Amino acid sequence: MSVFDIKIQKTIDSSLQIAGISERLKSIQEELGNMRLSGIMDGGYADRIESRIRTLYKSVMDEAVKMHSMSAALETIASKYRDVEKRISNAVTATGNEAAAAVRDKRNWWQKFWDWITGKKADDYDITSDEQEKAADEAMKRQLWEVLQDEKYSQENWDRASIEERKQILQDYMYEVMKIYGLKDVKPTIVWDPNATYEDDGVTMGYYSPDRHTVTLNENVLSDGISWCDSYDLLATVSHELRHAYQHEAVDHPTRFMVSQDTIDAWADNFKPGHYIDPDVDYDGYLDQPVERDARDFEISRDSY
Repeated sequence: MSVFDIKIQKTIDSSLQIAGISERLKSIQEELGNMRLSGIMDGGYADRIESRIRTLYKSVMDEAVKMHSMSAALETIASKYRDVEKRISNAVTATGNEAAAAVRDKRNWWQKFWDWITGKKADDYDITSDEQEKAADEAMKRQLWEVLQDEKYSQENWDRASIEERKQILQDYMYEVMKIYGLKDVKPTIVWDPNATYEDDGVTMGYYSPDRHTVTLNENVLSDGISWCDSYDLLATVSHELRHAYQHEAVDHPTRFMVSQDTIDAWADNFKPGHYIDPDVDYDGYLDQPVERDARDFEISRDSY
């Protein structure tokens, strides 16, 4: 039977550390639960994470029971928990070289946590500056313009095309835009909606669905049935809606895109439930929100430059 040498102050200090860290870990677990419910994290990932956490807890307790004093056991637990907290929540303020690395680390909280789960090393996560983001955006806009110089995407060719040919033109253009935006892992598809709003006082051109990775376009627009609504503008709609796909991907995987942290934070906040402004509720507010201002900048036409 082990003899416990209890050092009261160490025990109290370690217990307080454990309590504080446990509370923060609890909030992390709650956040993970919310992510699973919202569809960000699927059941398979959740099971793997929960399994890893259970293994961690068991490892901590196995080490603790081997100790010859309660205070040593508690110190071991506190030390382990502090290490875990530092890895997955970045709650401990870094100093010196660690601080410089943290400034360069572009990963969001979820990516840091997942990298820890999978044992991936954080070595190339340099943050993107505002100047780099602007240069990348300008390069993409220029590439969009260059694609549109192809005769296939001219207004003249569009006007001669049948409804089905127009659908193919839009599909081809979509593939071009996806390559320019770097949407390698997400491959959005076009869905045609024959019931979308198409009236003299208002037309819904299209919208992007991040859950289904689809760009929905108004099929009625193809007919050119309303004089002021040019169906050729659906090309700009494609580049606009795919830019929303780009925004979602940049928020979810910030290290893959040349987007500054401030922009990522603004987009992430705009995408939160209740934060996106519907045009039917506040049209001016809809136009002025970060993700819509950005997407409109990518409605490139043949005469943009």
